[in-house]
Amino acid sequence: MSESMGLVPLLLPMVESSKIIVAGRATVDLIMEIDQFSAQGEKIHAHGSRFVVGGPGANASIAIARFGGRPALVSYIGDDMMGQFIYQTLIDESVDMSMSPLTPDARSSVSAAFVNKYGERQTINFAGQGFEQLSLAVATADAPCAVLADNRHPELTFGAIALGRLHGVPIVIDAEAPFVADHALGATHLAFSRQGLDSFSPRQNIQAGLRQAREETECWVCVTDGENGVWYLEGGEVINVPAFKVDAIDTVGAGDVWHGIFTLCLGEGQVERAAIKTANAAAAMKCREFGGIAASPNRLNCDAFIEEQSICN
Repeated sequence: MSESMGLVPLLLPMVESSKIIVAGRATVDLIMEIDQFSAQGEKIHAHGSRFVVGGPGANASIAIARFGGRPALVSYIGDDMMGQFIYQTLIDESVDMSMSPLTPDARSSVSAAFVNKYGERQTINFAGQGFEQLSLAVATADAPCAVLADNRHPELTFGAIALGRLHGVPIVIDAEAPFVADHALGATHLAFSRQGLDSFSPRQNIQAGLRQAREETECWVCVTDGENGVWYLEGGEVINVPAFKVDAIDTVGAGDVWHGIFTLCLGEGQVERAAIKTANAAAAMKCREFGGIAASPNRLNCDAFIEEQSICN
């Protein structure tokens, strides 16, 4: 990968089984619990609120850390009140922040998320501004076992892909709308949200969309589809791994948790179907409580949940 993509790689001699490089957005989420969404201008009463770290990269990193992995996040964060909250919270969650320096005079990313009584959410995001482009430089003493990147910052995505190829490890792209095939060239795994797949292949069904994505990116491909589980392409057929059934209270961050745990499981050597099952369980558990990423489970609780669900079914 060329220097123009911002990669400054160092060949590293040791491989630590749970080291995951995550490149993606970090934000703060102000989450409001309401009865229903409104299509008009009016005051709405909220039953509860949480102020937590959010964003695909940050949420995935927290999910990985709680599972016992060692995430290192590469993200744009300003040296403002929001950025200092993001940075310290991630440090407290055991996320390596050495590649995410606070940028003076930049404005950090902020999201407002509204969660209705069915657990569905609407999110409005300000991406932040005033950042200088980061170089994805590896200054740690060990190599990653997998890499995860979202497609919100293409220069970070390209650098993450190059880093993963350098070490020959799984490279997972969290594909959200708008997505184009170039975002994943060189990656090994492409995991769409349903909205991301629909934007990439509009007016096509899941099978046709996944086939198109595989043809254009040469990646293993899947799509997360909420309560309908995860669909992935095996040969020419679409296979479904069902979601775990829970009473969804809050879906904010569920997809990010899924991507983080899926990537960690691949890095630990699991095959895709097994990794999907564990990621499905972690995402389902997160949805059972209000509060965004604050409800992300640890590995012990997730393993117990899977065993419990297996017995019940």
